[in-house]
Amino acid sequence: MNGSHVTLLAASFLLLLLAPAAHGGAGDETGEGEYAKRLEKLSGIIIPGFASTQLRAWSILDCPYSPLDFNPLDLVWLDSTKLLSAVNCWLKCMLLDPYNQTDHPECKSRPDSGLSAITELDPGYITGPLSSVWKDWVKWCIEFGIEANAIIAVPYDWRLSPAKLEERDLYFHKLKLTFEIALKLRGGPSIVFAHSLGNNVFRYFLEWLKLEIAPKLYIKWLDEHIHAYFAVGAPLLGAIETVKATLSGFTFGLPVSELSFSAREVSDGTFFRTIADYDPDSQRVMYQLEESYHGDPVLNPLTPWDRPPLKNIFCIYGIDSKTEVGYYFAPSGKPYPDNWIITDVIYEVEGSLYSRSGNLVEGNPGAASGDETVPYHSLSWCKNWLGPKVNITRAPQSEHDGSDVQVHFDADHQPEMDIVPNMTRSSRVKYITYFEDSESVPGKRTAVWELDKANHRNIVRSSVLMRELWLEMWHDIHPDKKSKFVTKATRGPLRDEDCYWDYGKARCAWAEHCEYRTELQDKEFIG
Repeated sequence: MNGSHVTLLAASFLLLLLAPAAHGGAGDETGEGEYAKRLEKLSGIIIPGFASTQLRAWSILDCPYSPLDFNPLDLVWLDSTKLLSAVNCWLKCMLLDPYNQTDHPECKSRPDSGLSAITELDPGYITGPLSSVWKDWVKWCIEFGIEANAIIAVPYDWRLSPAKLEERDLYFHKLKLTFEIALKLRGGPSIVFAHSLGNNVFRYFLEWLKLEIAPKLYIKWLDEHIHAYFAVGAPLLGAIETVKATLSGFTFGLPVSELSFSAREVSDGTFFRTIADYDPDSQRVMYQLEESYHGDPVLNPLTPWDRPPLKNIFCIYGIDSKTEVGYYFAPSGKPYPDNWIITDVIYEVEGSLYSRSGNLVEGNPGAASGDETVPYHSLSWCKNWLGPKVNITRAPQSEHDGSDVQVHFDADHQPEMDIVPNMTRSSRVKYITYFEDSESVPGKRTAVWELDKANHRNIVRSSVLMRELWLEMWHDIHPDKKSKFVTKATRGPLRDEDCYWDYGKARCAWAEHCEYRTELQDKEFIG
């Protein structure tokens, strides 16, 4: 099938979908022309998550016990071949000094640049699909006719603390320039797409910016340069797996005494100070916490997130997957890195707490569970950004005709309380629940999207999420839109891949939008 043909038809379907909100309808040439002009002005800036940027060698390193050496620009993260065959050399290129975050004396690595740095971490016939991150997202942009200079990746060295990112790489100066160049180049503001740790990086940028420009110009700069912020899988209160990665070994079941710490003791440092009594090597952890995070003059990450002063914010995350929320650790008596073991794991599963051992678990689970990586309470913190009255819509994630859409207007939302919709759900259907507020802060919109069973690491590859992002973006730039958010009434196909044969009804599932050619065994989106 002709790719450009599909692109034009997909754009036509978007216009048709949004036509009820317009006076002139999709056939109004003036409206379509204005649409195109607004689209041409937008830029998309991608801030990737943890370990989602390629790192390349910036040294010559001879590996005496391996046929593979490291040369400048060789892929370090992620080169699975060198990781497996030259692990000692690979570690020299990957590890930073635990106290000052400087490079190993024999090898240094630096983040790659451009979209290629975030699309596939380990390109290759087998490894490419397994390490794909933003590739599908970029493919969507190309299919819908987005220009190459409109999508900008801002990779960073995810091994560094935010302060070191600025000190070593001037990362936040460069990010500010990226927004300003995008505005000058295309004539309009940018849309920020941040995933996972990328949201913490973007938060730090907003705080850094306050100190960089005059206070009276801060909001003006944000309004001119940022149209919307899509926070995808944001660990707004952190993620428990960082503790596991720091301390745990994998020798389970040793007969040793156990220590237990509350969430408060972990967050205020009591946990790590006590650990230091058992493990002298953990002093490096305490030093890093104090020097690079708790003592950072720009932002202490323990400070709860307030709503950023941006025009449009969409907080998006997966729910109701089995997610680790706590651990029982014990000293093993072995040297680092096997000096700590996990004796039990606590999970949240769809609003309940369970332990791997089956022991009774006390705590306050949320209304749902997290996305397999980040707990629900951390992901859903952005619900605090919603006002006292919220419109809630629940709809199937798949294409639908609107018959299974549930809506609750002006639902009450108490400050610092979760908002849980009183809506039905079928166990056979995956839903997306939208919480939307466009009234509480004049001129600003806040929305929270919860996607059933969406995995933290794979959510940026979700076709459902990409569809919703596109529809919301097209709605935003519609010259005659009447509603504050895109309608959820129906969801039809946008691309060839969305067309399919309904074997139960023995016909094309979306005959009004798709064409099924039996002689070619092919399906095509026809708008």
